[in-house]
Amino acid sequence: MKKFIASAVGVGAVGVALPVVASGAAFASGGERCGKAAIEYSLNDGKTWTTAGRMDDALVTKIKVRLKTPVENTCEYAVSLASYSTEGPTWAKSGKQTFLGWDTTKLSRDQREDTLDVSAFVPKCFGQVDLYGNGKKFDGTENPLPKYPNGVFPNDLITAWNGGEKCETPTTPPTTAKPPTTAPATSKPPTEAPTTSAPATTSAPATVKPTSSTTAPAAGGGETTPPQGKPEVPPVTDIAPASLAQTGGDSNTSLIVGVSAGALLVGGAGALLWSRRRNSGGTPA
Repeated sequence: MKKFIASAVGVGAVGVALPVVASGAAFASGGERCGKAAIEYSLNDGKTWTTAGRMDDALVTKIKVRLKTPVENTCEYAVSLASYSTEGPTWAKSGKQTFLGWDTTKLSRDQREDTLDVSAFVPKCFGQVDLYGNGKKFDGTENPLPKYPNGVFPNDLITAWNGGEKCETPTTPPTTAKPPTTAPATSKPPTEAPTTSAPATTSAPATVKPTSSTTAPAAGGGETTPPQGKPEVPPVTDIAPASLAQTGGDSNTSLIVGVSAGALLVGGAGALLWSRRRNSGGTPA
């Protein structure tokens, strides 16, 4: 009977130790998946918020952004604001764009709101301002410049503005011309030459070409619907690292569990050996 009890103790120790080790390894391999996040912005320092896909009113170069819905623990979302000078007041007539400056931030559960400011990079004439959902700089060096009709962030655009006024061409002051200096002319008596009358010639009637009502298209292309932004941003990474609250512990916890399981195995084996030696008449060590 004692031998059976000792054997049960050893087997029980092994049975307890194995689930503890297995559960610790499985529970530590967790991770959360980051999806797109809804976002809204404010053009008046947080007094009102909007999700409009275009900024068609006056130029605003300081925009407050915030996450509209809760997000997972360690997920991050990049939002950027860029300013450009253009050759025309609309997207279709923007022509060559020149990068002026940008600002970027990362929103998360701990920082749900921030302000982006490109006030130091205001377009002087025609311009474009883009608010978009990634952390790339589209300056023509690190990444390509916007160029009609292909936008560089068609899937990440939150909102945009096109407009401005044509730059005035500087006028050159007129130069004062000095009158030419001429020598006095010497008058000679006129010489009369005999005149001969030539027969009159009949001129052919002039051919008038019909005017065409068709005019050449204006440079820069016609008006088209500008791109509309979406009030959402993708995550910086698809899968965020698991936090301690999700894994149930860290490496120290796993080490403690492993040592405890080993102690149970050694104790169970020792008890079994002691029981067998006692029943066979031997002296326990």
